[in-house]
Amino acid sequence: MIKASLLTIVLVLSASSAHATVRNFFAPESQGLRLDSCLTGDHDCGKPAADAFCKAQGFETALIFQREAAAETVRLGNGAFCTGPACTSFKQIKCYSAANTIAAVPN
Repeated sequence: MIKASLLTIVLVLSASSAHATVRNFFAPESQGLRLDSCLTGDHDCGKPAADAFCKAQGFETALIFQREAAAETVRLGNGAFCTGPACTSFKQIKCYSAANTIAAVPN
């Protein structure tokens, strides 16, 4: 599974590297809080939430992401808050777009 994912990333990047845009977002936030790694509750966690963040920033997809514990987060899908030791936020999200049409978005 990991090898297939890495191969897909390499193929996507090599096929359109001349026009591709990639950006790292470290400790991404929404509404002034760290972004939760789930869109809603315990559903659509990880890649779906990272993809939604990238799309909101004008990118096509998330290539990679890392998670870490956080004291307080906000879910992008429904705006709900998580407070306490069970919260997980994104440490980093790397967004990708094949076309170089991304507007400048502050991190």
